Amino acid sequence: MVATSSTRAQQNIGQYVNVLWRRKVTVLMCLLVALGGMLIVDTLRSPVYQSRAEVLFPGQSKTPTPSVQATEEIELLAPQVRKAAERILGQPLCSLSASQNTGTLFIFVTGRASNAKFAAQCVRDLIQGFDNITAEQEITKAYKEAGDVTAEIQQNNASINFTSYRLAHMTRRNVEFQGLAASLNQEIRRQGTLNNLDLGIIAILSEKGQGVKTEVGASASSSPISPKPTTDALLAGLAGLAIGIALALLRESLDDKIRSRAELEEIAAGKPAIGLIPLISEWADRKTPLLIAAEQPKSPPAEAFRSLRTSLQFMSLETPLKSLLITSPAAADGKTTVSADLAYTIAAAGQEVILVGCDLRKPRIHEFFGITNDVGLTSVLLGEVELDDAIQDVPGSPYLKILASGPIPPNPSELLSGRRTEQIIEALKRRCDLVILDSTPLLPVSDAAVLAAKADGVLLVAAAGISTKRDTSRGIEILRQVDAALIGVVLNRAPAADSYAYYRYGYGYGYGYGYGYGYGYGSGGDQRQVQVGTSVATPVASDGLATTPASVAAATRGDPDGAKAPSDPSSPETLTD
Repeated sequence: MVATSSTRAQQNIGQYVNVLWRRKVTVLMCLLVALGGMLIVDTLRSPVYQSRAEVLFPGQSKTPTPSVQATEEIELLAPQVRKAAERILGQPLCSLSASQNTGTLFIFVTGRASNAKFAAQCVRDLIQGFDNITAEQEITKAYKEAGDVTAEIQQNNASINFTSYRLAHMTRRNVEFQGLAASLNQEIRRQGTLNNLDLGIIAILSEKGQGVKTEVGASASSSPISPKPTTDALLAGLAGLAIGIALALLRESLDDKIRSRAELEEIAAGKPAIGLIPLISEWADRKTPLLIAAEQPKSPPAEAFRSLRTSLQFMSLETPLKSLLITSPAAADGKTTVSADLAYTIAAAGQEVILVGCDLRKPRIHEFFGITNDVGLTSVLLGEVELDDAIQDVPGSPYLKILASGPIPPNPSELLSGRRTEQIIEALKRRCDLVILDSTPLLPVSDAAVLAAKADGVLLVAAAGISTKRDTSRGIEILRQVDAALIGVVLNRAPAADSYAYYRYGYGYGYGYGYGYGYGYGSGGDQRQVQVGTSVATPVASDGLATTPASVAAATRGDPDGAKAPSDPSSPETLTD
């Protein structure tokens, strides 16, 4: 269970990596836009300098209290303080802020401006303005207190004079003398206290008028705090990368196109991808047919067709495959290219192949071999020519013959669904080892579905980056509805990640390719075993494909030696309805 979870996690990571690699242009564009935008912003933005002073309020306790420090921050930035600072500076202040120096009694006063000296001066003037406001408030308060004390001194002095007058006109024997004497002494002592208080007010005024204590003064900074190109570029790069990845994943989730072999096999519901045809630049021009197996026999696509041929040969050992329909969900998937190259590749191995152009709407198969389309399948179906007269030889390929589509009829579906089409296919099967039918796409018209029910096997071609999952699923569903024998799927224009074997090895396809199609011979006699996927089949003699070790080896090497010579029917067959 742990190993399975680990494997799935690795597969998910691999899928994400593949998605990002496929969408690398999107990620790269977002990254470049973010970096370029930040570069433009930094270029147009004025530099910002910061100056900071560290101040301490008088009378602070040794333990910092957040609430007290917050009050002090508010007092420093009060509107009247700013106005006082602007009067000192003679112009509006720059951006100023106050913050606590965590864990200490000090408060930071910070100024930011486009000029370093101006930022420092604003900080100093703000502190000076606070001191001036504080001094004014303390002086006002002190004067009020001084006035109260003066009035009390005068009142007490009058009381002392009155008491002294009474005692001067009274004898000691008077009963009130002792009480008045004690009262006079008390008033004299209070007078001394009031005089001391009056003197203390001046000292208190002097102490409180000092304002805040500046521990670290504000100085002009030599380097701006903003912009910082390196830091800004790093942050912009991270933001652009994150946006690019998110956009790539979003586009991938909205993308319905088939991109890899794994996606095609998932849609095929158990049917293997027995062919992976890599993309070549020559196929970009779809108007010009290119028989890559003949013109570039050592190219990776040609090797891919030889690998597809080998897979078909081993799949036909258990159940002979005499007729093979090649179709696709929609147009432009490359079914005709696959049909032509596969037919040529199988014929190059010494197998007799007749390639039939069953696309009676947009025939193209004749263009790959440079033959005429004046006579073909339509001509035979309408009884205009005999079958043998319509079959054409291919120059340079003695084992390959072509039955072109012929003139385009007004009713292709009706012609192909008739019994005469089935008779022609059976007659062709008796003339060769394999009949390959190149049909129309499945979704636009019903021609391919009609032919699929008549063929021994069906290959469905999908093009990476072109075929959609929805169309491919619908095409497979149509084949199931007509009970067609879908033997596998072929991924055309396969990405390098899937067709690595063809790109990396010039001498042949990789040993780990696909589903492990390979063969081996036992040590005793004629006993042979052929591995197809996870099952083992023991071939029997038949008139199908490659049923002897010599023919299998010849087919694998692409060497016609050892394979049987093309048959020459002694007399043409007559087709009847």
